Amino acid sequence: MTRTIPQLLMIVALGLIGGTLGGLLGLGGSVFIIPALVLLLGANQHLYQAAALIANVFVAAAATLRHRGRGTIRADVVPMMATASAIAALCGVAVSNRLQPNALQALFGVFLCYASVSEVISLASKRAEPAEPAVGSLSRWLPICIGAVGGFASGLLGIGGGAIMVPMLRKLGKLPIRQAVASAAAAMIVACTIGAIAKNATIADRTAADGTPLTLQSSLLLALLLSPSAMLGGSLGASLVYRLPIPAIRTVLSMLLAFSGYQMINKALAAAPTQRPAATETAAPPKADAATP
Repeated sequence: MTRTIPQLLMIVALGLIGGTLGGLLGLGGSVFIIPALVLLLGANQHLYQAAALIANVFVAAAATLRHRGRGTIRADVVPMMATASAIAALCGVAVSNRLQPNALQALFGVFLCYASVSEVISLASKRAEPAEPAVGSLSRWLPICIGAVGGFASGLLGIGGGAIMVPMLRKLGKLPIRQAVASAAAAMIVACTIGAIAKNATIADRTAADGTPLTLQSSLLLALLLSPSAMLGGSLGASLVYRLPIPAIRTVLSMLLAFSGYQMINKALAAAPTQRPAATETAAPPKADAATP
Protein backbone atom coordinates (compact mmCIF):
# COMPACT_ATOMS: atom_id res chain seq x y z
CA MET A 1 0.00 0.00 0.00
CA THR A 2 1.27 3.43 -0.97
CA ARG A 3 1.73 6.15 1.62
CA THR A 4 1.91 9.90 0.98
CA ILE A 5 4.80 11.99 2.28
CA PRO A 6 2.61 13.67 4.95
CA GLN A 7 1.43 10.24 6.11
CA LEU A 8 5.01 8.98 6.37
CA LEU A 9 6.01 12.01 8.42
CA MET A 10 2.97 11.57 10.66
CA ILE A 11 3.86 7.91 11.27
CA VAL A 12 7.39 8.90 12.29
CA ALA A 13 5.94 11.59 14.59
CA LEU A 14 3.55 9.06 16.12
CA GLY A 15 6.51 6.82 16.88
CA LEU A 16 8.28 9.65 18.68
CA ILE A 17 5.24 10.70 20.72
CA GLY A 18 4.20 7.12 21.51
CA GLY A 19 7.76 6.17 22.43
CA THR A 20 8.10 9.15 24.75
CA LEU A 21 4.85 8.35 26.53
CA GLY A 22 5.76 4.68 26.64
CA GLY A 23 9.18 5.36 28.14
CA LEU A 24 7.72 7.83 30.62
CA LEU A 25 4.91 5.58 31.81
CA GLY A 26 6.27 2.08 31.12
CA LEU A 27 3.49 1.29 28.65
CA GLY A 28 5.43 0.47 25.47
CA GLY A 29 3.82 3.31 23.52
CA SER A 30 1.41 1.37 21.32
CA VAL A 31 -1.62 2.15 23.51
CA PHE A 32 -1.23 5.56 21.88
CA ILE A 33 0.27 4.50 18.53
CA ILE A 34 -2.40 1.97 17.51
CA PRO A 35 -5.46 4.22 18.08
CA ALA A 36 -3.59 7.09 16.38
CA LEU A 37 -2.80 4.90 13.35
CA VAL A 38 -6.49 3.98 13.10
CA LEU A 39 -7.41 7.67 12.98
CA LEU A 40 -4.65 8.47 10.49
CA LEU A 41 -4.74 5.46 8.13
CA GLY A 42 -8.02 3.67 8.85
CA ALA A 43 -8.81 0.35 10.54
CA ASN A 44 -6.19 -2.36 10.02
CA GLN A 45 -5.80 -3.91 13.46
CA HIS A 46 -3.67 -6.95 12.64
CA LEU A 47 -1.15 -4.88 10.68
CA TYR A 48 -0.86 -2.22 13.37
CA GLN A 49 -0.46 -4.81 16.11
CA ALA A 50 2.31 -6.61 14.22
CA ALA A 51 4.23 -3.38 13.58
CA ALA A 52 3.59 -1.92 17.05
CA LEU A 53 4.94 -5.03 18.79
CA ILE A 54 8.24 -4.56 16.93
CA ALA A 55 8.34 -0.87 17.87
CA ASN A 56 7.58 -1.78 21.50
CA VAL A 57 10.77 -3.85 21.67
CA PHE A 58 12.87 -0.79 20.83
CA VAL A 59 10.91 1.48 23.18
CA ALA A 60 11.28 -0.97 26.07
CA ALA A 61 14.99 -1.54 25.36
CA ALA A 62 15.76 2.19 25.20
CA ALA A 63 13.80 2.84 28.39
CA THR A 64 15.49 -0.05 30.22
CA LEU A 65 18.94 1.28 29.34
CA ARG A 66 17.95 4.58 30.94
CA HIS A 67 16.60 2.89 34.06
CA ARG A 68 19.63 0.63 34.47
CA GLY A 69 22.02 1.83 37.13
CA ARG A 70 19.40 3.89 38.97
CA GLY A 71 18.32 1.00 41.17
CA THR A 72 14.69 1.05 40.05
CA ILE A 73 14.64 -2.22 38.09
CA ARG A 74 13.59 -4.89 40.53
CA ALA A 75 15.82 -7.94 40.00
CA ASP A 76 13.47 -10.05 42.12
CA VAL A 77 10.48 -9.16 39.95
CA VAL A 78 11.61 -8.87 36.33
CA PRO A 79 12.83 -12.45 35.53
CA MET A 80 9.59 -14.13 36.67
CA MET A 81 7.42 -11.42 35.16
CA ALA A 82 9.27 -11.53 31.83
CA THR A 83 9.07 -15.33 31.58
CA ALA A 84 5.35 -15.42 32.35
CA SER A 85 4.59 -12.52 30.01
CA ALA A 86 6.49 -14.12 27.11
CA ILE A 87 4.52 -17.37 27.39
CA ALA A 88 1.25 -15.50 27.81
CA ALA A 89 2.05 -13.28 24.80
CA LEU A 90 2.11 -16.38 22.59
CA CYS A 91 -1.34 -17.30 23.86
CA GLY A 92 -2.56 -13.75 23.26
CA VAL A 93 -1.31 -13.76 19.66
CA ALA A 94 -2.98 -17.13 19.05
CA VAL A 95 -6.31 -15.79 20.31
CA SER A 96 -6.04 -12.54 18.33
CA ASN A 97 -5.35 -14.51 15.15
CA ARG A 98 -8.39 -16.76 15.54
CA LEU A 99 -11.10 -14.69 17.21
CA GLN A 100 -12.89 -11.45 16.43
CA PRO A 101 -11.27 -9.09 18.95
CA ASN A 102 -14.07 -6.50 19.14
CA ALA A 103 -15.60 -7.74 22.40
CA LEU A 104 -12.18 -8.33 23.96
CA GLN A 105 -11.03 -4.84 22.95
CA ALA A 106 -14.15 -3.37 24.52
CA LEU A 107 -13.53 -5.26 27.78
CA PHE A 108 -9.92 -4.14 27.83
CA GLY A 109 -11.03 -0.59 27.12
CA VAL A 110 -13.30 -0.79 30.15
CA PHE A 111 -10.33 -1.95 32.22
CA LEU A 112 -8.20 0.96 31.00
CA CYS A 113 -10.96 3.40 31.88
CA TYR A 114 -11.24 1.80 35.32
CA ALA A 115 -7.49 2.14 35.81
CA SER A 116 -7.70 5.78 34.75
CA VAL A 117 -10.51 6.52 37.20
CA SER A 118 -8.56 4.71 39.92
CA GLU A 119 -5.55 6.94 39.27
CA VAL A 120 -7.70 10.08 39.42
CA ILE A 121 -9.24 8.97 42.74
CA SER A 122 -5.79 8.18 44.11
CA LEU A 123 -4.50 11.60 43.04
CA ALA A 124 -7.52 13.33 44.55
CA SER A 125 -6.93 11.60 47.86
CA LYS A 126 -3.29 12.79 47.81
CA ARG A 127 -2.10 9.38 48.94
CA ALA A 128 1.66 9.31 49.48
CA GLU A 129 3.86 7.10 47.32
CA PRO A 130 4.85 3.88 49.15
CA ALA A 131 8.37 3.60 50.47
CA GLU A 132 10.69 1.42 48.42
CA PRO A 133 10.33 -2.14 49.74
CA ALA A 134 13.34 -4.35 50.34
CA VAL A 135 14.41 -6.68 47.54
CA GLY A 136 12.66 -10.02 47.87
CA SER A 137 9.65 -8.64 49.73
CA LEU A 138 7.17 -9.57 47.00
CA SER A 139 5.51 -12.96 46.76
CA ARG A 140 6.90 -15.18 43.99
CA TRP A 141 3.50 -15.71 42.43
CA LEU A 142 2.58 -12.05 42.19
CA PRO A 143 5.09 -11.14 39.42
CA ILE A 144 4.14 -14.33 37.57
CA CYS A 145 0.45 -13.47 37.63
CA ILE A 146 1.08 -9.85 36.70
CA GLY A 147 3.37 -10.88 33.85
CA ALA A 148 0.85 -13.42 32.57
CA VAL A 149 -1.99 -10.88 32.47
CA GLY A 150 0.16 -8.18 30.90
CA GLY A 151 1.76 -10.56 28.40
CA PHE A 152 -1.60 -11.93 27.25
CA ALA A 153 -2.91 -8.40 26.69
CA SER A 154 0.31 -7.59 24.82
CA GLY A 155 -0.10 -10.47 22.39
CA LEU A 156 -3.84 -10.02 22.05
CA LEU A 157 -3.90 -6.27 21.38
CA GLY A 158 -0.34 -5.52 20.25
CA ILE A 159 0.38 -3.30 23.26
CA GLY A 160 3.44 -3.37 25.48
CA GLY A 161 1.56 -4.76 28.46
CA GLY A 162 2.73 -2.03 30.79
CA ALA A 163 -0.76 -0.51 30.82
CA ILE A 164 -1.71 -3.50 32.95
CA MET A 165 1.57 -4.36 34.64
CA VAL A 166 2.35 -0.86 35.98
CA PRO A 167 -0.99 -0.37 37.79
CA MET A 168 -0.92 -3.94 39.12
CA LEU A 169 2.65 -3.60 40.38
CA ARG A 170 1.68 -0.41 42.17
CA LYS A 171 -1.65 -1.57 43.59
CA LEU A 172 -0.88 -5.22 44.40
CA GLY A 173 2.89 -5.08 44.83
CA LYS A 174 2.91 -1.66 46.50
CA LEU A 175 5.87 -0.61 44.32
CA PRO A 176 6.66 3.10 43.84
CA ILE A 177 5.79 4.31 40.36
CA ARG A 178 9.43 4.55 39.23
CA GLN A 179 10.11 0.93 40.23
CA ALA A 180 6.88 -0.21 38.57
CA VAL A 181 7.66 1.67 35.33
CA ALA A 182 11.28 0.45 35.18
CA SER A 183 10.44 -3.18 35.98
CA ALA A 184 7.57 -3.29 33.49
CA ALA A 185 9.80 -1.85 30.75
CA ALA A 186 12.46 -4.51 31.36
CA ALA A 187 9.89 -7.32 31.28
CA MET A 188 8.34 -5.97 28.07
CA ILE A 189 11.56 -6.49 26.11
CA VAL A 190 11.08 -10.26 26.30
CA ALA A 191 7.29 -10.27 26.00
CA CYS A 192 7.17 -7.95 22.98
CA THR A 193 10.01 -9.75 21.22
CA ILE A 194 8.21 -13.10 21.47
CA GLY A 195 4.88 -11.51 20.60
CA ALA A 196 6.33 -9.65 17.60
CA ILE A 197 7.89 -12.82 16.21
CA ALA A 198 4.67 -14.80 16.61
CA LYS A 199 2.42 -12.08 15.21
CA ASN A 200 4.59 -11.29 12.19
CA ALA A 201 5.13 -14.97 11.43
CA THR A 202 1.37 -15.32 10.90
CA ILE A 203 0.60 -11.90 9.42
CA ALA A 204 0.34 -13.33 5.88
CA ASP A 205 -2.67 -15.37 7.02
CA ARG A 206 -4.56 -12.26 8.12
CA THR A 207 -6.54 -9.72 6.08
CA ALA A 208 -7.32 -6.03 6.42
CA ALA A 209 -10.81 -4.74 7.22
CA ASP A 210 -11.61 -4.54 3.49
CA GLY A 211 -10.45 -8.13 2.90
CA THR A 212 -7.05 -7.22 1.41
CA PRO A 213 -4.42 -9.84 2.31
CA LEU A 214 -1.67 -8.55 4.58
CA THR A 215 2.03 -9.15 4.01
CA LEU A 216 5.08 -9.36 6.21
CA GLN A 217 6.68 -6.63 4.09
CA SER A 218 3.91 -4.13 4.92
CA SER A 219 4.32 -4.82 8.63
CA LEU A 220 8.10 -4.48 8.54
CA LEU A 221 7.92 -1.25 6.54
CA LEU A 222 5.50 0.28 9.04
CA ALA A 223 7.69 -0.90 11.92
CA LEU A 224 10.73 0.61 10.18
CA LEU A 225 9.01 4.00 10.17
CA LEU A 226 7.87 3.74 13.79
CA SER A 227 10.82 2.08 15.54
CA PRO A 228 13.70 4.61 15.22
CA SER A 229 11.68 7.58 16.47
CA ALA A 230 9.93 5.38 19.04
CA MET A 231 13.30 4.25 20.39
CA LEU A 232 14.44 7.87 20.64
CA GLY A 233 11.20 8.75 22.40
CA GLY A 234 11.54 5.78 24.76
CA SER A 235 14.95 6.97 25.89
CA LEU A 236 13.66 10.53 26.31
CA GLY A 237 10.60 9.41 28.23
CA ALA A 238 12.62 7.18 30.58
CA SER A 239 14.90 10.09 31.45
CA LEU A 240 11.87 12.28 32.20
CA VAL A 241 10.71 9.76 34.82
CA TYR A 242 13.51 11.02 37.09
CA ARG A 243 12.93 14.70 36.35
CA LEU A 244 9.17 15.16 36.40
CA PRO A 245 7.22 15.15 39.67
CA ILE A 246 5.28 11.98 40.53
CA PRO A 247 1.82 13.65 40.42
CA ALA A 248 2.50 14.90 36.89
CA ILE A 249 3.49 11.40 35.75
CA ARG A 250 0.38 9.87 37.27
CA THR A 251 -1.82 12.56 35.69
CA VAL A 252 -0.40 11.78 32.24
CA LEU A 253 -0.89 8.08 32.95
CA SER A 254 -4.57 8.52 33.82
CA MET A 255 -5.20 10.66 30.73
CA LEU A 256 -3.49 8.17 28.43
CA LEU A 257 -5.37 5.22 29.92
CA ALA A 258 -8.70 7.04 29.51
CA PHE A 259 -7.90 7.99 25.91
CA SER A 260 -6.85 4.45 24.97
CA GLY A 261 -9.82 2.91 26.73
CA TYR A 262 -12.26 5.19 24.94
CA GLN A 263 -10.67 4.44 21.57
CA MET A 264 -10.87 0.67 22.09
CA ILE A 265 -14.49 0.76 23.26
CA ASN A 266 -15.53 3.15 20.48
CA LYS A 267 -13.81 1.07 17.82
CA ALA A 268 -15.41 -2.17 19.05
CA LEU A 269 -18.91 -0.65 19.15
CA ALA A 270 -18.47 0.92 15.71
CA ALA A 271 -17.43 -2.41 14.18
CA ALA A 272 -20.23 -4.44 15.77
CA PRO A 273 -23.17 -3.25 13.57
CA THR A 274 -21.28 -4.12 10.38
CA GLN A 275 -21.49 -7.81 11.28
CA ARG A 276 -25.29 -7.94 11.64
CA PRO A 277 -26.26 -7.39 7.97
CA ALA A 278 -23.89 -10.16 6.94
CA ALA A 279 -25.69 -12.54 9.28
CA THR A 280 -29.15 -11.65 7.89
CA GLU A 281 -27.94 -11.96 4.31
CA THR A 282 -26.56 -15.44 4.89
CA ALA A 283 -29.83 -16.45 6.53
CA ALA A 284 -31.96 -15.32 3.53
CA PRO A 285 -30.78 -17.78 0.78
CA PRO A 286 -31.92 -20.96 2.62
CA LYS A 287 -35.49 -19.57 2.78
CA ALA A 288 -35.44 -18.90 -0.95
CA ASP A 289 -34.13 -22.38 -1.71
CA ALA A 290 -36.81 -23.93 0.47
CA ALA A 291 -39.53 -22.07 -1.40
CA THR A 292 -38.43 -22.95 -4.96
CA PRO A 293 -39.46 -26.66 -4.85
